[in-house]
Order: sequence, then structure tokens, then C-alpha cells
Amino acid sequence: MPQIKVPSRYQVPTRGEGQIQVDGGTVKECIEAAEARYPGFQELILDRKGELRRFVRLSLNGGLLASDALDTPVSADDSITVTAVVAGG
Repeated sequence: MPQIKVPSRYQVPTRGEGQIQVDGGTVKECIEAAEARYPGFQELILDRKGELRRFVRLSLNGGLLASDALDTPVSADDSITVTAVVAGG
């Protein structure tokens, strides 16, 4: 079962869990599965159009995914990492 590694900034919906196991065949399906179990999680990651939010990055097994790569297939032993990008000046 794929897992999502959740940074502390996004752990409010997951009730403090930093790693969650989810079902899904793509990155987006995994995020949707996390939302089903932890309401409010998806809105932190995806915007209303279902696209990756501006200051969020996703990695799959350590490799950075493009912002339009939510349909990337995942397998049972894959790990999706959510990273909050900090902006400022």
C-alpha cells in the first residue's frame, strides 16, 4: 500500500500522523484516499481545480514530480512526500 509522508505543517487533518498508508493507483488517487480518511487534507495540497497548490511540491520515492504529474502511477511500495515550499523576500 503506498504511503504519504506528511510534513508537520499539514498534519492537522491527519491528527499528527506524519506517515499515512493509502490505496490508490496514481498520485492523485492517493491524495483523494487520504482526503476520504482525513477530511481537509486534500485542500492543503490541491486547489479548487484539482491542481497542485503553488507552494506545495510532491516527490515520488525521492524524485521531484512536475506540478502536472498527478496522474503518475504508483505501486504498493511507493512513497509520496509532501513538501511545503517557503516563499519570502
